[in-house]
Amino acid sequence: MDTVEKKQRICILAVDGSKHSDLALKWYTENVHKSGDKVLLTHCVDHRKHLTYGSVSMVPGNPDSITHAFAAEEKKAKELMEKYVADCKKLGLHDVDLVKVIGEPGDGIIKAAEEKKADMIITGCRGLGQIRRTMVGSVSDYILHHSHVPVFVCRH
Repeated sequence: MDTVEKKQRICILAVDGSKHSDLALKWYTENVHKSGDKVLLTHCVDHRKHLTYGSVSMVPGNPDSITHAFAAEEKKAKELMEKYVADCKKLGLHDVDLVKVIGEPGDGIIKAAEEKKADMIITGCRGLGQIRRTMVGSVSDYILHHSHVPVFVCRH
């Protein structure tokens, strides 16, 4: 009898600390996860939000202020990822790695999926209204339109 080795599935789980990310993790665990899957918890840190809003600086010109803002964001990201690792252990997910991406979330998640050769992406959805989604865009919409792998958008 021939034995066929199954390829390990690589699953990008986009997390941002919102209840929508928490629900997406739970949904993935209950509906998609298979023994042997590798879960890549992917979080984007977008430092640009600390620098400008249009053409107006959001941080005083003092380099120490910018450095402090970046360090605070990095600390927050580290704490967030530690929380998700603990959540994964509680849910019985054992093959979990962390992927931190610097930059815009939608693009960062797509690039991480390509670099890590992901088989799927799982993300939450905040349920923005039509006007707000049109004005500011939606990370889940961006992922849906730019991904080359299946995308699960968990809307609760």
